[in-house]
Amino acid sequence: MSKLTTEQKENVMTVTRIFDAPRVLVFDVHSDCTHLKNWYGGEQWPLAKCEMDFRVGGIWSYCFSDPEGGLICAKAEYREIKRPEKITYLEHFLDENGDINHDFPAGIITYTFIDHNGKTEIVNRWEYPSKQEMDMMLDMGAVEGLTEIWERLEKYLANIK
Repeated sequence: MSKLTTEQKENVMTVTRIFDAPRVLVFDVHSDCTHLKNWYGGEQWPLAKCEMDFRVGGIWSYCFSDPEGGLICAKAEYREIKRPEKITYLEHFLDENGDINHDFPAGIITYTFIDHNGKTEIVNRWEYPSKQEMDMMLDMGAVEGLTEIWERLEKYLANIK
């Protein structure tokens, strides 16, 4: 299957990849914690917590376990949902108290799901307030993390379709 491609323009990063699964299925596994717990995260950073109110204005909160046993948490507020085409949310990292961690930038994340004759192209767009904040996310390994997540998604889709 095709691997991901990336393109950065200032404060916007676009990452794309095609998956061998129908668009509705690929969309649905992004919209339910029952699915997400099986693929979202990495081998060393598994999804430890996932709570989702999948509707415009709803909140998705989640945590990854880090290799030292701590938690890295975030929350997202859904801005747009158009099944099976698009999901957009505002995402914040959280501190240990569950409050927004202002040491990390908030980003607008958009997933667009494009049908290609039974396969699905995901176009994942990240937008941060400045190029410096985008660079901070990239320096933290955002593309590498997404690469591993999408490898896991590919395997998960192959097992459930």
